[in-house]
Amino acid sequence: MITAAVDPTLDAFTVSDLQQLPPVPRPISPETVGTMLLRMIGHYWFHTGEAHAVRQLLGHPNLPDFVGDIGREAPYRPESS
Repeated sequence: MITAAVDPTLDAFTVSDLQQLPPVPRPISPETVGTMLLRMIGHYWFHTGEAHAVRQLLGHPNLPDFVGDIGREAPYRPESS
């Protein structure tokens, strides 16, 4: 699966890597690699939700659950020093 194939790359990122600007200039709004990654994850989830909504309207059974209350169940936790 594509998401599993990228795991080694994502696992190799350090906090410093995520705070860097990407090597490709972005004239509109410079964002760090970490912010761009969060934006891409949100975009992926958005489209996954759209696809699941269509499947639900079509009556497909056994659809996966939404990510849930991430703010309460899995909030961001900075690394320990």
